[in-house]
Amino acid sequence: MEHTNRTIRPLTQQDLEAYLDIYLNAYPAYKTLDEACREHYREKHRLELREDRQVQTVGLFEGDVLIATMKLILFSMNCFGRMQTACGLMALEVHPLHKKQGAALEMIRYFEDYARRHGALLTLLLPFQISFYRRMGYGFAGKLYEYHLPTAVLPKPDGEARRHLRLLQPEDFDRVLACHSRFAAQNHGMVEKFEEEVRAARTDVQVRRIGYCAEDGTLRGYVAYRFESASDTNYTRNRLSVEELVYDDGVVLRALLGALKLQEDLAQTVLLRTGEEDFHHLLEDPQDVSGNYIDYGFLQTNVSAIGTMFKILDPAAFVTATAYRALPQGTLTAAFCYRDELAHRDCRTVLRFDGGRWSALPEEAPAEVTVTCRQGDLASLLMASCGLEGMVRLGAVAVTGPWQQLAQLLHYGQKPWLNSDY
Repeated sequence: MEHTNRTIRPLTQQDLEAYLDIYLNAYPAYKTLDEACREHYREKHRLELREDRQVQTVGLFEGDVLIATMKLILFSMNCFGRMQTACGLMALEVHPLHKKQGAALEMIRYFEDYARRHGALLTLLLPFQISFYRRMGYGFAGKLYEYHLPTAVLPKPDGEARRHLRLLQPEDFDRVLACHSRFAAQNHGMVEKFEEEVRAARTDVQVRRIGYCAEDGTLRGYVAYRFESASDTNYTRNRLSVEELVYDDGVVLRALLGALKLQEDLAQTVLLRTGEEDFHHLLEDPQDVSGNYIDYGFLQTNVSAIGTMFKILDPAAFVTATAYRALPQGTLTAAFCYRDELAHRDCRTVLRFDGGRWSALPEEAPAEVTVTCRQGDLASLLMASCGLEGMVRLGAVAVTGPWQQLAQLLHYGQKPWLNSDY
């Protein structure tokens, strides 16, 4: 159904009350809908509209009536070791009485066009409904692993580690931001914090931070955590909920985990999240507090979750922009065939691997290997969220030709993961 009287444009202060009507009726958790709640979000969004530069809030209008809103974020994102522009989608909301009329689809099309106009290599979002975005060509980033452990099992800090640990104060926040930016620049898939995220972190007085300082005073890592009650009847039962774990290297990470272990007199358990698949190898006993047993002979260590989803808008342009990516040695030409879900057309991207680098060839170029896959799975393959071997083994993609060599060429040592609040 075509709606000829619909337009999308950036919101202004004059649209604020209509925006709040939609915002307060979407994502209903933690919203009381009283006047105090409305005033809180009125001031919050007024500030964002006035001051934010990375984020643009746009609305879909049917005539003069606002029926959907979203925020578009221009991220600085690590793609294989260099920071590139990516575009994120945040808070896509449709008016309660205008759902199931294609509004969300129109907004997604605008979002992707906005990303192209601003030179973004890929789009990313946190899915409210995974299947909705899978049907639009989105694939998965790396998983997040949540560990709930006895605090006592964390590595014990030695004297050298203790010498570098500092309890950070509010005046250290700019150093914290600089440390996080360096962490993002070292880890594939990470993004730098954006304005709204920075404001929220700067004013959250319940979060404590312990840092690791080098001899020259450089903050080489930090852990941000809060205490949470673990009992309704016993105030001495608590857990540490870790919100950020940022580190230059393994030495710093172990020291920060040791700083958390020192708090075991106050918190019996610790809840932490990481994108590191091999994190459990760091622990003497990684079994979590659930005591869960899985047949046959497996003890639960963590739960895993899917969050960020990617879409590569133009795979050939993506490869050209990441031509610096270091690849294994080998020479091969591979074609990737997929369906562009929003354009409703079949596509073919041809890549040349030679001398430890990749490049894009014309789409009609011949290829030694052909991979047929979903559009979202292509994003996951090119961003190294998954391995081609596993995708073939599972039947998620179809291949012809010497695909095992292609699997080796696509391998990257780190899956992309991020846990930004957007």
